[in-house]
Amino acid sequence: MVSFNISHYRSDALLLTSDGIESLNLPDLTYDLVIDRIQTFHRALGTVADPHAMPLARREGQATLHAVLEWLWDTAAEPVLHSLGFTGEPSPGQSWPRVWWAPGGLLSLLPLHAAGHHLEPPRAGLQDREPRTVMDRVVSSYTTTIRALHHARRHLTSTPTVSRSLIVAMPTTPGVRGRLDHVSEEAALLCGLLPEPTLLMESDTEADDMTAPGPETRPTKARVLKTLSDCGIVHFACHGAHDPDDPSQSLLLLHDHERDPLTVASLAEIRMDSAQLAYLSACRTAFMGSVELIDEAIHLTSAFQLAGFPHVIGTLWEINDEVASHMAADFYAELGGVTGQHGGLDTDTAARALHHTVRKVRDRYPKSPYLWAAHLHAGI
Repeated sequence: MVSFNISHYRSDALLLTSDGIESLNLPDLTYDLVIDRIQTFHRALGTVADPHAMPLARREGQATLHAVLEWLWDTAAEPVLHSLGFTGEPSPGQSWPRVWWAPGGLLSLLPLHAAGHHLEPPRAGLQDREPRTVMDRVVSSYTTTIRALHHARRHLTSTPTVSRSLIVAMPTTPGVRGRLDHVSEEAALLCGLLPEPTLLMESDTEADDMTAPGPETRPTKARVLKTLSDCGIVHFACHGAHDPDDPSQSLLLLHDHERDPLTVASLAEIRMDSAQLAYLSACRTAFMGSVELIDEAIHLTSAFQLAGFPHVIGTLWEINDEVASHMAADFYAELGGVTGQHGGLDTDTAARALHHTVRKVRDRYPKSPYLWAAHLHAGI
């Protein structure tokens, strides 16, 4: 487990292993540089996500994202992995090592799991097994604190297989312009992959291949929480909204979000004994934008973790609807959902399943980190 301290005085990583705790000084990870790289990274994200931006501006934005990921590798990730002895990609058949990142504060605004030189060609000879990227050396997970990880492990059952699941799909959202074109497709795919699925879906008047759901299956807050209480897996395919002034009011946009929103605060009141995995296929569900409260890590991903889900998949920024749909299907396939034996779907492999899913998308779109670096695993 790796925890970071960034200050005007010095920056360090605290490495917690079975052998004890080690402090690693990071002299090149200065406070001012971290602030500058965060601002640069998020400006570039805005450019890449802007549908009105010129193609050249988007390409330059993707190049900027790569430059920050390379800087993050050089100054933070590589020194840590080197100190831990993770210096190359595991050999075929060898198990992947795990690292839990507790970035705390400022570094939580950057994707440590995606740090690296992703555009480098393979090295020759003995260097083939030494890629300069985090995701080609270790499987990454996140936790807000050691205590939060301990809390998640206490809720782990001895049988992680799941008997029931809930799919919440919002192809359209009341009060929100536009639609998520691939959510209906995502929901249909997941109904064939997840065990005993219950589908709550907003009406999609433009969908031709699915019968429009009635009022009894609309995803309202009350209906979602009631159904969720005895489901091991919940998958949200919808819009998410982050509230920088009051992060406890960050929410998933359901049918009744304008009058009874499903917020971080509302999740704090529920506990679910059957909970295993929450997949939040929505925007900025692991994002913390309030500088004053950034050390508190108040966001939807941590809220689901504290509500009892030992595994949560979240996102750091806006995600591409089509890519997110394919990633979700690939993720559950990695869990075992393609076998046709839903009882064999093992949520304990969630971190590795997301790791391999993200690497596939990275290998398909290496120049576009916007598409593959947002997703992260939090929990055990």
